[in-house]
Amino acid sequence: MTYLHLRQSTLQKGAGVLAVSLILLAGAALMLLFAQRNLLVDLRITQNGYEHRLAYAAAESGLGVALDRLNDPVLRNQILVDRKGSGVYDAIVQPEIQVSLGDALNATVRIKGLALGGPDVRLQLQSTGCVAACKQGKATVSQTLAMRGGIHHIPYSLLNARGDIAVNGSVALINQTASVRGMLFHAGKTVAYDDDVQRTTIPGQQVDAAALANDKSYAQLSADRFFEFWFGADKTLVKKASTVINCNGDCSGAVAAAGSRVIWLEGNARLSSGVLGSATSPVVIIAGGGLQVSGSARINGVVYSMAPRTEVQLISGRLEGALIAESNLLVQGGGIFTYNPTVLQVAQTRLGTFVPVPGSWSDGE
Repeated sequence: MTYLHLRQSTLQKGAGVLAVSLILLAGAALMLLFAQRNLLVDLRITQNGYEHRLAYAAAESGLGVALDRLNDPVLRNQILVDRKGSGVYDAIVQPEIQVSLGDALNATVRIKGLALGGPDVRLQLQSTGCVAACKQGKATVSQTLAMRGGIHHIPYSLLNARGDIAVNGSVALINQTASVRGMLFHAGKTVAYDDDVQRTTIPGQQVDAAALANDKSYAQLSADRFFEFWFGADKTLVKKASTVINCNGDCSGAVAAAGSRVIWLEGNARLSSGVLGSATSPVVIIAGGGLQVSGSARINGVVYSMAPRTEVQLISGRLEGALIAESNLLVQGGGIFTYNPTVLQVAQTRLGTFVPVPGSWSDGE
């Protein structure tokens, strides 16, 4: 009896241990299953976050690619056009740009015109980045762009200077544009010319009325502020966005080879020959040092000089557009100077650079 009783007691204890072990094992299995589930959730969250970051990076890259294309002289004309022929962009012919960024990664950039047909061109870019055709990740960012012109303000006079303007000899000055009242001279200080200078302004206006001298709004500006008035940005920024040509001596060939663009001349430059720009593809020439314009040079566009005294002595040459001197301007000897509003408008718009508007970036639709 005693043996059987002990054996039965042992069996009962073993059954109890087994039950407890099974319960503990089941609990461990549940804990393992729960931990595995949490791990899978964490992995999925990590994967989703990674795919979203990829899509976000793709959207940002789309904005960058679109900005680069809009600032490329050739590619821009595939996106924006001047249908009215007025020298300003008035229509978008490619409102959507597809950007491939590698396997299963791309961006779609939509371009909307906020202001077209005038000097203050503004565009809104909305870029959507996608991973695996947006099935695994999608992000949208937007940015407003404004055009900073090749010349920010169009001169309303043919010859402009912060200091004195002096013209003598057989020089022909022509401005028959009624919208700017046929202005020939605009100076911060004095304007002087002799009887040999041929002056042509709008019909019915006294030719002496085509001159504005001693304008304090010019004279009181510093050289840097005068520059910023015309170009809408400081010299450092404009130079960075320009084609820089280092030149001491005659650089007519280098300027002609550069084509229609904003050109910054470094050194004591001289322009004496060749055709620089055209009526439909003008140039904006900024001289950072000394400047002499002479000989047979034919310039279509805007010339801006920082020289203490800008000297122009064309013999058989001509300028179509406008001339601006940061200090004093001397024109003598000969040449034909014509105020051309179409050339100036094209120089402002076509040679402009699109820049992001501060504070306009947004994340989302």
